[in-house]
Amino acid sequence: MMDNVSGLELLPTHRVLLERAVSNFRDDDRVVGMILGGSLARGAADFYSDVDLYIVARDESFEAVFDERDAVVRTIGSPLFRFAVDPIPGGSRDYIVTYPGPVKLDLMYYRKSEVVPGPKWVGCPVLEDDSGSLETVVSSSAMFRPDRPEPETLLELNQKFWTWCWYVFGKIMRGELWKALDGVHGIRSQALLPMLDWMSDRPHEGYRRLESKADSETAARLVATVSTLRPEPLYAALQAEMDLFSDLRAAASERFGLAFDPAPEKALKDEMNRHWAVRGP
Repeated sequence: MMDNVSGLELLPTHRVLLERAVSNFRDDDRVVGMILGGSLARGAADFYSDVDLYIVARDESFEAVFDERDAVVRTIGSPLFRFAVDPIPGGSRDYIVTYPGPVKLDLMYYRKSEVVPGPKWVGCPVLEDDSGSLETVVSSSAMFRPDRPEPETLLELNQKFWTWCWYVFGKIMRGELWKALDGVHGIRSQALLPMLDWMSDRPHEGYRRLESKADSETAARLVATVSTLRPEPLYAALQAEMDLFSDLRAAASERFGLAFDPAPEKALKDEMNRHWAVRGP
């Protein structure tokens, strides 16, 4: 199955680690199979890419398999660094390991019952499958497309966005510039990027490959939301975020048939402009 992974022959260190990991789990009867994810699965990996390996264990054996993670990574190689990620409800339990190279190996453990068809498995090679169930999941996932947001999600995001903007503005006015800078970044991450992905009908991946996904106009508008640690650039970045959000929301309103009351945000903007105009040195 390793020969079906495009580009792996150009990454010998990645290939060795992946082969050792697959060989280790293949001999474990408690493991039903493995699926490759990430840029290796897409044939787009390079020297800096992670090795994303999903390990699917039998439900009754899951805890025992996960508890042996440290012994497993030492069998695979000599780790430089390693840590377990706090589990997310409904997601995998991950063990992140960095090996000499350096190469980061992400071991993501799933119970068999948790692996069901969904967008995350589209295009992922199955490296081991004792019963064919994983191949069925991956092939059934091909029909999935990125989820469109529910109208309630967009309406709620609108409420959050303007509240976040007023919060960040207050930090700028108080001179809490690090907090303001963090807030500007948070607005971009939690509001603008999801909106851009939703309107483009693509999976939400945050900043991942944003350089190649954003057209030149959008890229320029996003650059305008980046600021240095001074009040004036921070205020300009916040204004750029409000302008971009308003345009994205207008497109979303037309597409999804939503209506937004402009009065509350106008009142907020007017207050911002008034306070900014009379601010002291």
